[in-house]
Amino acid sequence: MRTLSPSLGSLPFLVAAPLLFLACSEPAGGDDTSTGGAGGSGGSGGPPSAGRGGSAGTGTSSGGSAGTGTSSGGSAGSGTSSGGSAGAGLSSGGSAGSGGAAGASGSGAGSAGASAGGAAGSGAAAGAGGSSAGTGGAGGSGAGAGGAGAGAGMAGSGGSGGGKITDPVEDPSAACTVGELPSMSSLMANDKLPDPFKKLDGTAMSSKSEWLCRREEILKQGYEFIYGEKPRTPASAVSGTVSTTSVSVSVKDGGTGMFSASISLPTTGTKPYPAVITYSGVAANLTTEMKNRGVAVINYDPYSVGSETTKGTGAFYSVYGMNHEGGLLTAWAWGVSRILDVLEKNPGTIDTTKVAVTGCSRFGKGALIAGAFDHRIALTIPMESGIGGTPALRLIEQLDSYSGSEWPYHGISYEPWFSPSQLGPFTNANSASGDNTNKLPIDTHEIMMLIAPRGLYIVDNPSTNYNGLDRNSAYVTGSIEAKLFEALGVKANFTYQAASGSHCQWRSAYTAPLIANIEKFLLGDATAETGTFATDLGGTKPTPDSYMGFTIPTLSGEL
Repeated sequence: MRTLSPSLGSLPFLVAAPLLFLACSEPAGGDDTSTGGAGGSGGSGGPPSAGRGGSAGTGTSSGGSAGTGTSSGGSAGSGTSSGGSAGAGLSSGGSAGSGGAAGASGSGAGSAGASAGGAAGSGAAAGAGGSSAGTGGAGGSGAGAGGAGAGAGMAGSGGSGGGKITDPVEDPSAACTVGELPSMSSLMANDKLPDPFKKLDGTAMSSKSEWLCRREEILKQGYEFIYGEKPRTPASAVSGTVSTTSVSVSVKDGGTGMFSASISLPTTGTKPYPAVITYSGVAANLTTEMKNRGVAVINYDPYSVGSETTKGTGAFYSVYGMNHEGGLLTAWAWGVSRILDVLEKNPGTIDTTKVAVTGCSRFGKGALIAGAFDHRIALTIPMESGIGGTPALRLIEQLDSYSGSEWPYHGISYEPWFSPSQLGPFTNANSASGDNTNKLPIDTHEIMMLIAPRGLYIVDNPSTNYNGLDRNSAYVTGSIEAKLFEALGVKANFTYQAASGSHCQWRSAYTAPLIANIEKFLLGDATAETGTFATDLGGTKPTPDSYMGFTIPTLSGEL
């Protein structure tokens, strides 16, 4: 990871699916308070063509020549064998899938199960009769075919991804190859939002299926230029316990760090419960709506993972060092991911496929980044997040340079929510003269897009009561985000509700969209009507399209 020296010159709320984390804090002093292993091994040597009567396709044949099921990129070549061949399991994804057990050799050969993994797992064992094993490629998917007796692969937790955008793993696109990131000298000023559909090689996305690897390019640039890298913590480095009242986390990955979060179970519903992870507690209205619908509430203290008071302390920095480049938003998001790891390793109480995350003000920023950086979160609910949250950084100078607004530099000078070393070269003052974030190759509209196709419900406050929320930039960025989700074919998975009032105070306008998102992403009701957009922003609203430096494409296929 490139380390940059600073040379140039907030408040969010977020919730993530089936598990929800939410928190609210008030402004202080005028500011916001706020793997899997390698792919499974294929069969013995030879091309991936199908064979009959002893010749093997994918997997190893018993008695004949063997074919190899190799994969490349996102697709796997598979040759199906019949009549005496043994199937071999192939993992979906090069770095986090666990392959299935191999079928037995002989005339009644079984087929191994394909897996989409998260935890490091082993590839399938080869059947008898072959001489050399082929390897499953990164990001490919395919299953060996055979007769009876299939070995089942299983998705794991944490670490790298499995290779499909729907895989419930921390980073499903981890196996994608990311080219060279742009150099600082190559970055040119651009007041309009960058094109999220333009890949690093300069070509444009034409199919929704390309989003899997395009999101990895955006994620890597987010680490490199804004937030600092979120380490890929091996599942084997994480341990802990889960009870009906708490979850404890211990991580040993270089250094050692420990923290815990409280759990409040609902009085309705059954185990395992969907859950919402809240950053240091949130409005009682939100948690009440959750618990009334059978959703557990996990109260997470982000300061136990990364402190604002004493820089470089907390569980994250105990593990990775006080000088790690990751800013507080990265550290806090890492803590949410480790809670999910422990919940996965201790099933029965919480359904980790139905988790949301939320928070308000600075913790709204935190919830947004937790949802963007961990694909296991089903619903993300950032509330009044301000700078460091949903508003695009380069738009502040253009749309919100009035008294009391918060500039990007606020996110490293007031508190290091961003990474000072990574964002520092783009901003060194809370003013137009010190802000060069228009040179960033990405912006927050792309960071929010990382959440797709999962649920994102933005709760905002365009009131003039508190100028620190950058209301115009928030509106423009949210309006454009709705179009980005629509381009990916998941328009209904983005909801935006802005209602004016006191900071971090729940308002009735927020409730109906919240209930719809709970029902859809945490309770599994596909008919719930999400995807609404509403605001009471006063005055002459800015025109969102005039801040887009690209045209929304019509993408073919499916994600």
